[in-house]
Formats: sequence, C-alpha cells, structure tokens
Amino acid sequence: MKTKILFIEDNKTKIDDVKSFTLETFTNTEIIVKESFTSGLRELFTNNYDLVFLDMSLPTREGSPSNSLNNFEQLGGHKILSEMKRKKKIVPTLLITMFREFGIGKSFLDLKEVDEMCRDEFPEIYKGVVYYSSREEGWKENLNNYLVDFI
Repeated sequence: MKTKILFIEDNKTKIDDVKSFTLETFTNTEIIVKESFTSGLRELFTNNYDLVFLDMSLPTREGSPSNSLNNFEQLGGHKILSEMKRKKKIVPTLLITMFREFGIGKSFLDLKEVDEMCRDEFPEIYKGVVYYSSREEGWKENLNNYLVDFI
C-alpha cells in the first residue's frame, strides 16, 4: 500500500524538487499537491493522508496573486495545524519552508521560533521543519531523516 502525502505548497520549483526527491527515494509514495490555504484545507479534511508536507506562507486561494497581502496567509501553515488540532485530524505534518523569518505586522518570528511554537502547540501532529533552498542540497538529507520514520 502506498504512503499518501498531501503537499500544500505554492512554489513550483519547491514542489518539483521535493516531489522528485521523495518519489525517487521512497518509491512507494503518492503525492497530491494543493497550492493554497483554502484548497489544501479542503483536501486535508475530505481525504485521508498518511503524511502532510506543509508550507507556512500560503496564498489564500489558488491563482491569487502572491504579492497581494489580502490574498496571502503569512502563517497559513500554522492556521492549518490549528484546524487539524481543533477538528482532531491527527496526521503527521512536516513544515517545509524557504523562509527563515515570518513577518506578522511589525513583529517577526524566525524559523526556530516557529518550530518551537508548532512543537508546543501541536505535539501530536507537528513533527518538525525542513529548511528548503533550491541552491543547496542539505534539505534532502533533512527530509530523508524525517521520512524514514514515516514511510
């Protein structure tokens, strides 16, 4: 039986890189991609998944211009985790992000703070963070280290 992974992400390069690596390394996986907060949340609560790959900053809807703040959830991944906890949808979730800082109004959280916040708030769901960079390969080893526990 294949491991079903939901990947909620809007960056095409990151989608392609993470999917390619995961499918090549763990051949018994299937990855469904949703590119917005709304479509990802709907997919998550409509179907069953073994694992979620989650971006933190997401457009509200697919096709939304990402440069418009009204159409963007700066901490959309955190909101999805909150909904999972509230509705008791317990699916192991990995944060995969390209950002080291997340701005909220005038305040900023760095990646370590976001990781700690998610570990504290969602211990039964949140499994960790992978910092992704298209220019580096280190994320592959980090992702692999998490995946061997789930697949």
